[in-house]
Amino acid sequence: MTSEKVTVLRPQGKASPIQLVPMAPRLDTLEGKTIYIVDMNFPRTHPFWEEMQQMLSGRHPEATWVLRTKIGTYFHNDPDLWAEIKEEGDGVIIGIGQLDTCAPSVIIFCSILETLGVPTAPVITEAFPGLIKSFAYKKGMPGIRFTFVPHPFANRPIELYRKYLEGNDPINGKPVLDEVVEALTKPLTDKETKTGTIDRSMPRLLEPDTPENLERLFLEKGWTDYLPIVLPTEDRVVEMLKGTSHEPGEVIGMMQPIPPNEVWDNLIKRLGAGRRRRAEKKHSPVVMQPSPPHEAWEYTVEHVAINAVMAGAKPEYFPVILAIASTGATSLFSSATSMTRMVVVNGPIRNEINMNCGLSALGPFNQANAVIGRAWTLISKNLGGSILGETYLGDTGNNSNYNNNCFAENEEVLPEGWSPLHVQKGYKPDESVISILGGWSLLNYAAYKPHPHHEIMKRQLQSFETSGAGTHHTPGINPGTQATLLLSPITSRDLKNEGFDSKEQLSQWLKENTYMTLWNYWAAMPDDLESGKAGVEPFASLLTLPPEANSPRPLILRDTPVEILVVGGGTDAFWMAGDLFHIASASVDMWR
Repeated sequence: MTSEKVTVLRPQGKASPIQLVPMAPRLDTLEGKTIYIVDMNFPRTHPFWEEMQQMLSGRHPEATWVLRTKIGTYFHNDPDLWAEIKEEGDGVIIGIGQLDTCAPSVIIFCSILETLGVPTAPVITEAFPGLIKSFAYKKGMPGIRFTFVPHPFANRPIELYRKYLEGNDPINGKPVLDEVVEALTKPLTDKETKTGTIDRSMPRLLEPDTPENLERLFLEKGWTDYLPIVLPTEDRVVEMLKGTSHEPGEVIGMMQPIPPNEVWDNLIKRLGAGRRRRAEKKHSPVVMQPSPPHEAWEYTVEHVAINAVMAGAKPEYFPVILAIASTGATSLFSSATSMTRMVVVNGPIRNEINMNCGLSALGPFNQANAVIGRAWTLISKNLGGSILGETYLGDTGNNSNYNNNCFAENEEVLPEGWSPLHVQKGYKPDESVISILGGWSLLNYAAYKPHPHHEIMKRQLQSFETSGAGTHHTPGINPGTQATLLLSPITSRDLKNEGFDSKEQLSQWLKENTYMTLWNYWAAMPDDLESGKAGVEPFASLLTLPPEANSPRPLILRDTPVEILVVGGGTDAFWMAGDLFHIASASVDMWR
């Protein structure tokens, strides 16, 4: 490798300035004060807050300790409760932040209360100190006073919760209850009352250096996927930009380590409002969280080109990569559950750039499939703000994130009456389109048993009730999951012969015939379980059935189709099933 110095472009997007927000004045005493303890409604954590209320009441009888449960899930805002606290309370203890999504939500609600003049004491588990401190900084309140408790947290025995409360903060080393009170009463520092703006702009070019040193720098900064990259010199980026008619400085959009805003909003709406609302506000509407729990970074056509170069893309691939970037969807979703992503390409562009939609389309045998999917990962890191330990908390991680299951649908072998995915999403057959799906995992199956494929698929999908979205529900709030099927051409023809004349018909049959099992239904719907125990029908009769029997509740979420794609070389009656759902589709043609 040459030791001659070269100049490369910085691969990162534009981070917005941070507006510092002064924290609310602290209490000079607890005497005569009313302190709210707000349970953010994370499943199976309420006994912790009941124990905290009891212990604080015993230690500080001079104050009134009011325990309340916020409406909806930890994703939902509760302006009625905040208004009540401002009117009747003097301080707030709020939590629990025990996941990568609910921990930032705690800070969002704290920032609302602090700006209302109410001092807060957020409680977070010890698993997320980097995430929380970084998020508070970006929200303009780097001084928010966290109290940490041990992790894991949900569904623990009361004796363990008591031990947590009687013990020391595992991060800060202080007694937990003393630290909570101190967060509300210790006078503010100059740093905590500071105002102003923090500028985070960065130069377009890096300092000239040798390729060896620059490659080392990219690794140290976390700008790569830790595989070899192509250094984004100015000449290479200019060559990549020839793949589009759009100007280098054109802003494409913004990305953050969650779904795009409109997808996020739909997700929160879909979660719905809990059955258990505060008694005096049973009919209060659930309000969506005021902002998603991570900041968004802005990026231009040139920013995307830099990352496309790094991934090893050709200029003719660039419109596809731009279309992916235009969705604002990250491939590195901020979730402790190590999610996966999928990129599906439809239309003429598949053949124009020689994408693989046939034999081993999801394998390492095609340049376009490999580098387009890889480019999305680099975009998600460098333009979407995905940072390990701060905005990416996947417990085990997911190997598919290296190229995000990128492939083209095999449209040429679709059975008669079966539409390609982009047509299902409202595009014309001759349009080139990318579609993004997200979820957790893929399972494989080959149909060697003498059962109809659709019956086997129904039983396969039922296993998803403990996978992915099937595990992500607050009791009583829209339990269920989603599913995607990747069918070999042989399997699609077999299903056509089984009587399914369209993808939509197969999707609807699976939705109507796949149910939660009772053992999971009772966990998901505790109110129904209590009704059954009280003799209320039909729940009482359901209690007489074995746990593995079907419940009356369909497994697949009501507004979510089972997505069906045909891909592969047709060497076996094979398919893959995953708990994935459609996130977004975007035109490739508009980025040519």
